[in-house]
Amino acid sequence: HMTGDIHAVTAANNLLAAQMDARIFHELTQKDGPLYDRLVPKIKGVRKFSSIQLRRLKRLGIDKTDPNSLTDEEKTKFARLNIDTSKIMWNRVVDLNDRYLRKITIGQSPTEKGFTRETAFDISVASEIMAILALGTDVDDIKERLANMVVALDRSGSPVTADDLGMTGALLVLLKDAFEPTLMQTLEGTPVLVHTGP
Repeated sequence: HMTGDIHAVTAANNLLAAQMDARIFHELTQKDGPLYDRLVPKIKGVRKFSSIQLRRLKRLGIDKTDPNSLTDEEKTKFARLNIDTSKIMWNRVVDLNDRYLRKITIGQSPTEKGFTRETAFDISVASEIMAILALGTDVDDIKERLANMVVALDRSGSPVTADDLGMTGALLVLLKDAFEPTLMQTLEGTPVLVHTGP
């Protein structure tokens, strides 16, 4: 398994895919109020936005920091990504070329309430996360690039990013051990730095 970078990319990529499908499911099965309450829960009686949620509010043009001060319309705008399932660009990945995974149907369990859709698997090294890991200049640059990855379009044609899904921090945690290159040696004994898929 060499450096473990491909495993880290696979886990991060598929976590983002799973989160997107979970978000779609919850938006389809919940009313606005309960959905907002799940995204911004009261902890010890206090409701607070996280830093990633504050970034989303800013992108939406909502200049408020108190979760209780949002209007119903602003709560809906914040809570609903309204992902167009026919405009999802983010596939799951696996580290082998398995032709029978090139197109699959997900959501067939009865617990998914009939919300099935077609998707696909790509090979792990083709993930945009692998390119970001390979080309990022430092942790802050990688974090910004991960945050800005477009995973789908919403019903109005606007991009939905990893940051909109609240996933930037989790992706960074999974990738932290893969940031640094690994010192190895060639068959001739020459030192070589091996980093990422490319």
